[in-house]
Amino acid sequence: MKKLFAGLILLFTISILGACSDDRSFSIDEVTINAQIQEDGSIHVRELFTYTFNGSYEGMTRSIESDSENFHAFLLKNGGADPTVSTKNLDPLDVEEEDNTYSIFSDSDNETKNVLYSYNVEGSVKKYTDVADLTYAFFDESNETDLHDVAITIQPPEGTGAKNRHFFLHGDESGNLTTSKNGIQYESSLIEAGSSSPIRFVFPSNQLTEMELTRDKPIESEILATEQELAARAENLESNMSEATPVIWGLLIAMVAASISIPFIHPNRYRGNKDQDSLRRLIEENDPLFIKYLHGNLHLPDDSFIAGLFSLKQRGIVQLEKVPSPIKENESTYRFTWVNEQAKIDNADQFLREWLFTESDEGGNYFLLESLIDYNDESTEVKEKKAEQFNANFEKWADKVKNRDSYQHLRKPFKGFSLLSVPMLIAAFGLFYYFTTIDTIGPTEQWVLPSIAGAITVLGLLFNKNKWVLSAHYFIMLVMTAVGFTLMPAVILTLVFYGLSIIVLLLIPAFYWNKEIRRLKYAIHQAVDSFKDKRYPIGNDSATIERRLESAIVLGVGEDYGIRCGSEVQFSTLETYYPLLQNPVYATTSFSVSHLALYSVAIQAGSNTTTSATGGGGAGAF
Repeated sequence: MKKLFAGLILLFTISILGACSDDRSFSIDEVTINAQIQEDGSIHVRELFTYTFNGSYEGMTRSIESDSENFHAFLLKNGGADPTVSTKNLDPLDVEEEDNTYSIFSDSDNETKNVLYSYNVEGSVKKYTDVADLTYAFFDESNETDLHDVAITIQPPEGTGAKNRHFFLHGDESGNLTTSKNGIQYESSLIEAGSSSPIRFVFPSNQLTEMELTRDKPIESEILATEQELAARAENLESNMSEATPVIWGLLIAMVAASISIPFIHPNRYRGNKDQDSLRRLIEENDPLFIKYLHGNLHLPDDSFIAGLFSLKQRGIVQLEKVPSPIKENESTYRFTWVNEQAKIDNADQFLREWLFTESDEGGNYFLLESLIDYNDESTEVKEKKAEQFNANFEKWADKVKNRDSYQHLRKPFKGFSLLSVPMLIAAFGLFYYFTTIDTIGPTEQWVLPSIAGAITVLGLLFNKNKWVLSAHYFIMLVMTAVGFTLMPAVILTLVFYGLSIIVLLLIPAFYWNKEIRRLKYAIHQAVDSFKDKRYPIGNDSATIERRLESAIVLGVGEDYGIRCGSEVQFSTLETYYPLLQNPVYATTSFSVSHLALYSVAIQAGSNTTTSATGGGGAGAF
């Protein structure tokens, strides 16, 4: 019966998923584009798309990542492959534009149709003294649709002579770019989704009579030299990349070997006495707040004030009691009462008293644990106000704790970290710079990319022990390498090198602890493992058990230990002097992070993105 029931559920699920799946599909079978450059430098574009729809669609999309305007769409009922056809008698289609994407509405259902797009492009042609320069991609990496049988004609203004006319196709090995009667012609049987075919067209600028000079400078020879260098780079790219491959493998092997060997020689590795009894005594004899600080790797989380309260308790400054809750009927909470007015305290203790111990009665100033718990029946405004107060006071108290003399100079820089990070930074920049000298990138990228890489490398060298700076450095290098260079084996290995560099530098400690702190850190690690594995002893006397309960709570592993104490030890009435022992399970649960819903503030931030007029875009349907 169970198998039958499970089978029915599976069949029902598959049926639902099948019903929700989209069986529709469409293809773009042919694209014919005519781009006529005007005398003012604008480009009038006509695009004829042939769509085949399998299923029902509401329309098509065309994104244009350049400064486009006057976009119109028409339906050609009689077909035809000429995008320059007159639109006088054509049916216009409704168009909506949002974020450089045009939605063209035309219901389609299992049919083939021809749609003509007409629009103008501004700002893509640059005029110089001798020639005009256009670098443009009608489709780029954002295009999500395969385009079949693509033909693109680009024409300069009428009257422009064929002399000093040059054309170049970048990053497209399958396309073919040739001269035509009035300009240049690009043809490709397939432009795959996510690919780009930037075309550079250089022609005499004397016919751009209505366009101002972009720059009063002859630039034809400079363009030809740049394109000649790019052609040479493309021809030698594979061999130049292969030369770097052995070097990258050597760097990877050296880095892996160093990452394996360094932990064995790192000063942080504890080599002292590992007697478990002495290590446990070390934990239990140290201040709970200091233990919390070390366990948090020199960070105090929001619940650290509990360790601060236990610290005051163990110094005899406050008294801990389990009392009836004044907020929730028939429930209990814990009360900390300031009982030793003569005790010597520092600024952090005094601030904690002023912050938390705001209530008073005949017993003295006191603090109830439940006063900091987030209750669901409170309004959002009340919670936010209390959250702001808690966060502000906690940060002030934590700063005062960290400024204690005993919290200073706990560790020293590990010189071996710099001996590893500095050569890795230099090697990373060297690889990146090498790629800028051999890959087919433009002249602007040839100096911009090394400048950015050099700047962040210098920053990394200055802060060669700061893991966040180093991680950011390698992340930026990884992104720039992945986006900026051709993904050949050498580049892919370099991406692996950058990624492993982040991991290795995050794993290897940049500092090592002082001898005493190293032993205490090791003791903390052993204690946490013992609490989790249920090997930490409970003890024989009440004071010891309560102290160990506090240690377990401070280390964030108190709940299981509380269950063990409650099940293995029968406490007598004398334990009323030890409030945590009256109900160890309730005590450790009440003080655990998973139970304490402390007030917090959620901060939301928005982001904006902008795009520049670079040409490109894609086509689709909806």
